[in-house]
Amino acid sequence: MSNKTYTIDSVSLQSDPNMSDLCFYPGSHTAAYESETGQAIHDFLTSRLGVAVLMGAVIAAPSRPPVIATEPFVAKLIGDAAFTDEMKKYTGRVVRQIIEHLGGQFVRRGVKVTVISRYGSGSIYTFGGKLALEVAT
Repeated sequence: MSNKTYTIDSVSLQSDPNMSDLCFYPGSHTAAYESETGQAIHDFLTSRLGVAVLMGAVIAAPSRPPVIATEPFVAKLIGDAAFTDEMKKYTGRVVRQIIEHLGGQFVRRGVKVTVISRYGSGSIYTFGGKLALEVAT
């Protein structure tokens, strides 16, 4: 069995092209958004890897909060500062705006997390079977 680990490279951390026209609105999370930690969270979640992780999580497990799938990456890239109560709420807002920007719909909040996680609950989303895919040429 191999001990190979996933390497997060500079290409995977580039801004996802689908996020180029995202107008993020931090609302009551402005202080978190403007912080160094908040910017790092936003940058990861809107990266090629972040968007792929979120989309994959919604598609593969629509009854589970997709924010959980981002947790190991955020922990590795940002550390414990990303998991304060304020930052977890802010992260949830970023996740929602990204998924809705990609055509997903909010389903329900407060869904209990049933795996070991720093999150106790989260929101769930769906693409409603109408995920429009376009292949860039």
